Amino acid sequence: MDTLIGTVPDAWRVHRLDECCHVQPGPSGTTLKSSEYIIGGIPVVNAKDVGPDGISPGPAASVSVETAERLRRYRLEPGDILFVRVGVTTRHTMATEQQDGWLLGGSTIYVRAVQHTSPDYLACYLTHPAVKEWLAEHTRRGVLSTLNARTVGALPLVLPPTDVQRAVIEVASIVDTKIHAHQQVIQTTQALRELLLPRLLAGELVAPELRESAVRGADA
Repeated sequence: MDTLIGTVPDAWRVHRLDECCHVQPGPSGTTLKSSEYIIGGIPVVNAKDVGPDGISPGPAASVSVETAERLRRYRLEPGDILFVRVGVTTRHTMATEQQDGWLLGGSTIYVRAVQHTSPDYLACYLTHPAVKEWLAEHTRRGVLSTLNARTVGALPLVLPPTDVQRAVIEVASIVDTKIHAHQQVIQTTQALRELLLPRLLAGELVAPELRESAVRGADA
């Protein structure tokens, strides 16, 4: 069967994303007014808080408990996939236990798996090059690129059987763990280089015989 991501077994299913998931855009400016923002309240996740490594641990925007209760339809749950509505609209991340009860901001959309769909599988699926290309092609261009909930809901979702979804998640998790480990090695090595290079250039860490040679050369 031909699909957005290529040829897959005929037994697999293809649905619109909103047939298997609840797609919820963030509140409008009239629903959540800027005057309702406070300091130190329930965090509100906006586009700038969504990054490659997850949701920012300290979003700038927050609201009172009372406002959050009024806007409970926008509450985040672990496993929700957050899309960015403006800017780089192919950017997304998954909410964790840490963000449980936080609120969706006006510049984001959440997708909540509700039927035979694993949030972790969905997160993997959204990283497929063809899926990212589809989202980019269906983004409205302007001064700021925008993506609306109706478009996100129309995304073709290829759903394999549950055991295949679990296998995809397992392999992706192993690869992600290796990527994370290599990134840590790179960061540590870069920090070591920044620490050593000034001392190397100052001659502080040069081997004794090389230092003596350098001194003799300078005297000549």
